[in-house]
Amino acid sequence: MERRTMDNVYSMPIAGREDPPRTAGLTMVIDMGSGVAATSDLVRYAGRYIDIIKISSGSAALYPDAVFRDKLAVIKSAGIKTEAGGSHFEVAYWKGRFEQLVTRLLELGVDFVEIADGHLPLPHSDRVGAIKRAKQMGIGVVTEVGKKLPEENIRALKMIDQINEDMASGADMVIVEGKASGKDVGIFNPDGSIDQSELESLLEGGVPLEKIMWEAPLREQQQALILRFGANVNIGNVFAEEVYPLELMRNGLMLMPLIDAYRREQNGGVRS
Repeated sequence: MERRTMDNVYSMPIAGREDPPRTAGLTMVIDMGSGVAATSDLVRYAGRYIDIIKISSGSAALYPDAVFRDKLAVIKSAGIKTEAGGSHFEVAYWKGRFEQLVTRLLELGVDFVEIADGHLPLPHSDRVGAIKRAKQMGIGVVTEVGKKLPEENIRALKMIDQINEDMASGADMVIVEGKASGKDVGIFNPDGSIDQSELESLLEGGVPLEKIMWEAPLREQQQALILRFGANVNIGNVFAEEVYPLELMRNGLMLMPLIDAYRREQNGGVRS
């Protein structure tokens, strides 16, 4: 792996960050329509810190085919996985074209399809059937729990049931909805802060943390999750320009993770 500028100067304040290909501490970047040049630049300077790029908000439907293939090739060359975001599934399911969607994604070389009901209703039996059918067809499956509209937001107990059912049906990973705003959705309050009671209820429900991707687009949310779970927590809906700040926090190089790492060392490894 390419040597970094400060590798011979000092070690990272927070040790234990996994190198790619990672099984924990995954970073999922949200992509709403970047071009080939921008994608190439991103993976050149930040590719080692990105595990999945989510082609979000149905944006694959707008790309010229050749351009989209070039974009996917750039991502794949960096060893990064790709995911078709939930809007692709929701529209395909609505139109009765789910299997055609999966076939197309497989032909393009997309690694995961996201099965979600954030916008549109999805009967439980159809959700289970879609997960199982996608796996049978040979594509990875990521599911999402949560709703886009605040008035439809679901609580922790229902999330726990959905997460467990999705995993039992064959999902590879489950996303906890955070939208692109990170506000008034999932475990987040209207101001973007974490609803600690909801988070603790989820944890008490025994959800498999290694299989959970927390959508957390705001830096303060990412910091809070790192302080709560450590550097190797899975974080999604990260904007391209936030990949470095997130990785800096994972390694204890900025904000509270840096202060926390210093205090731990001063206190003999005990958080003050």
